[in-house]
Amino acid sequence: MTTPFRLFSLLYVPLKQVLDNLGPHGIILLSLCSRRSKNLAVSYRGPSKNVQLHLMYGDSFGSLANDLTGVWEAIDIKNLGSVRLGTLPSGKFRDVQYKMDGDCLVTLWEDKRTGLIEIGNYAREIFNQDIYQVSIGDEQAVGYRRLIEWTMDTQKSIERFYFGIKKTLDEDLDYILENLKCTGSLWLLARPSKNYRTAKPLVFNLNDIYICNSFWIKQRDLLGMNCKIITMHNSKLTSEDFNVFLKHWMSGGCSKLKQLLVFVKESINFESVLDGVEFIERGDDVERVLFVEEDRTPQTIRGGFDVKRSNVTATVFVSSGNHFCMIVW
Repeated sequence: MTTPFRLFSLLYVPLKQVLDNLGPHGIILLSLCSRRSKNLAVSYRGPSKNVQLHLMYGDSFGSLANDLTGVWEAIDIKNLGSVRLGTLPSGKFRDVQYKMDGDCLVTLWEDKRTGLIEIGNYAREIFNQDIYQVSIGDEQAVGYRRLIEWTMDTQKSIERFYFGIKKTLDEDLDYILENLKCTGSLWLLARPSKNYRTAKPLVFNLNDIYICNSFWIKQRDLLGMNCKIITMHNSKLTSEDFNVFLKHWMSGGCSKLKQLLVFVKESINFESVLDGVEFIERGDDVERVLFVEEDRTPQTIRGGFDVKRSNVTATVFVSSGNHFCMIVW
């Protein structure tokens, strides 16, 4: 016979040690046991709350994660068929059916979008912090706008956002660009129509932005990206566009830039890129070690063309003529 563990009989120090070792999964489960245990989970401060709350949503999934480790999953109850599971015992989730998948709590909902929003509200309360990242993916992610509306209504902005719907309508991308306020990292893997064009020039002030299918990004959009790290694939930007951007940077634009990397469909002509620009060409025997990423990982560059803006240097170089790279140091 299992002996109950009398958690609330512990003094502060041993109680704190127990909570410190529960981890995020344990804190969530503890909070769902009773009103008293929820109050304890909310008031607790310690390593079990050192989390980055991440909501993930798609046609086939909806979950709360700490970084990428699942903590709480929402699934549609229709997927269960006629099977009846146990229910949660307390609070706002009383009578919600659930099961455990390892350490991950799985709850069943008539509508998993509603369930995921309820989970997000609850996690913000328990962990005393906003959602750090929202990721939306899958084929269509039907109804995803409700999740974005809830995020913007409850916390006004999101630090990191990933959008990777495979079947992207132009209005979907318009909606993201017009309604989402992202403050840190933005990843866009959307694939709009080949003639897609934003209604107005883009303006981004971010740490980093990654655009997979960037054929729709025009010169005016590039000039509005005041980001530390910019990465774009499948671009239709030209050598003349990069020349304009380079002069824009030299005159004080895009002041946050540390690295610009653009993979293009047409070969780059560096005579056009550097037209009207003062530069110093470096041979491949000139090696420099730079620190661009926040984790301070060293990056070695060789050769290139050095361009200056007051006391700041940017090195521009190319590989096989199919990408433009600019590193500021």
